[in-house]
Amino acid sequence: MRPGLVLLWFSLLLIGGCLDLDLELQADLEGPRVLASSLPRPRNVEVPVLPSIRIELSEAIDPASVRVALVPWEELGRCEFTPLCPQEGSSCERGRCQRDPLSAADIKRVARGEPIEGGVALEVPVVGDSLLGPGTSILVAPRRALQPHARHSLLLFLRDRSGAPLVDEHGASGPWRTDLVTADAGSAGPEARLSTPLPGATEVPPNLARVDIEFTRPVAPTPESRLTLEAMNGPSLELVAPEPCPGWVPGLCLRWRIEGQVLANMSYRPGAGTLLDPFGRAAVPPFFSTSFTTAAAPDSVAPALGDAVLRALGPCVYASFTATEPVQAKLTIGGHGDAAVGGPGRITLALRLDALTHPPGAALAASLEVEDLAGNSAERTLEAVPKDSLAPPLGLTEVLANPRGAEPGQEFVELADLRASGAAMEWSGLRLADLPVDALLQAWTDGEAPGDPLPAFTTRPGERVLVVASGYDPADGADPPPTPGTTLVRVDGSLAAGGLKNAGEPLVLYFQPAAGPPSIVASYGNYITTDAAAHAGRSVVADPVACDLRRAWSSEPTGSASPGAP
Repeated sequence: MRPGLVLLWFSLLLIGGCLDLDLELQADLEGPRVLASSLPRPRNVEVPVLPSIRIELSEAIDPASVRVALVPWEELGRCEFTPLCPQEGSSCERGRCQRDPLSAADIKRVARGEPIEGGVALEVPVVGDSLLGPGTSILVAPRRALQPHARHSLLLFLRDRSGAPLVDEHGASGPWRTDLVTADAGSAGPEARLSTPLPGATEVPPNLARVDIEFTRPVAPTPESRLTLEAMNGPSLELVAPEPCPGWVPGLCLRWRIEGQVLANMSYRPGAGTLLDPFGRAAVPPFFSTSFTTAAAPDSVAPALGDAVLRALGPCVYASFTATEPVQAKLTIGGHGDAAVGGPGRITLALRLDALTHPPGAALAASLEVEDLAGNSAERTLEAVPKDSLAPPLGLTEVLANPRGAEPGQEFVELADLRASGAAMEWSGLRLADLPVDALLQAWTDGEAPGDPLPAFTTRPGERVLVVASGYDPADGADPPPTPGTTLVRVDGSLAAGGLKNAGEPLVLYFQPAAGPPSIVASYGNYITTDAAAHAGRSVVADPVACDLRRAWSSEPTGSASPGAP
């Protein structure tokens, strides 16, 4: 060593000893930790289907190192009646057995920044500031609403600015992982779903005039509300000037005008927008993403109404025609109207005769207006002459064809007295048949009187009665009992011909006078199949004053039956 270097080394050593300096190398060898997140605890507290998840960390992180995955659990079956799931590793979440689908290989893919099958599409994670300083928080958000009532796993990989990986509370490096369970659809804001054009529709004319959008929860539109109509491979359009959809419960469906024109041979789906719900939440991109595809050429041909007919049948007058494309139809008689959307196929509209003002024996004049998706319209005037009816004012309100209890003994058909006021009345001469209306009329023409004769019974205005088999036991216990005080009208043997089929059957309640043809009182066209195991014990219901149309009937909303209850 040179003498000068030796002297310098001894000088530094002397100075360091005199000043008692602690010359140590400083390095950040400890990885960052997750200190908190915006997700609720415990896990059974649900989050909205479009959550913004904020995660706070112990130190500043490298934004380029962030890797995030959000994966819904695999659904394996139902667990409505027990919280236990037989599959290993599964849990019961809101009536569904679900299992974590993530494997060790999936976790490694996330760490490498590779997509995994079934993962949710996420916005680019945003690194921001927190009370601990700059770069100490991350905001994670999905691009579309998540699957409702589903458990999800959230995985997070990252490094700090010195390259140290994320560690757990014990100092071991690895991903941060947590779970969340989503609430119902619409819990983050309105989620738009196609109504017209129908979801999955193809060959939709590119001169499309309107789009009908339905919602799972009510919305609060204003004239300025907007929704986005997203294109698969093209510019998005705006849906504007919302109006209520004809025939819908207010707030659950809106009709929109398209600002611009859709492209030919392109798929479109509804997205987010400025439309608000009653809580002030804006529309979000829906999880159930429904779309339609346009045709190559526009449509300039008006709908055909050549086979349209008007027919007075029982308490209602029906207009029907065959649509060769999706259309909106409106029936108008004397200022009263009914509207429906449907097609291709047979479309039927109806109005109750007692709501119309017409002289006995006089013809009813009806206007049938039809408009297709491109705005092409057609109109036709129809006539029908209602027959005088001696039928009592009764309506069909509920049918239980597939009870949990003994069959066919525990089946029932519920009737309602449609009068708003008046004294108690006795009804006789009624029969209940398990036939379509036209088959019943043909049988009468052939000299037959099908169905079970009902014994005479008395009702008060608004009262409901149950038509049941002779062996019906109201205290059977397998199905809900009738409301206390409900009158039971027992037929001889079982309902109809050997009882009702589990899948349901058409029903006609008719009055047979001493002379002349029968009068239709009410009918059910058997629109809802009820023989599935999940439908056992669940009835079908309708408004008693509704005409016999598919849209008038639905499965009992409580999931069981409600005999005698209004």
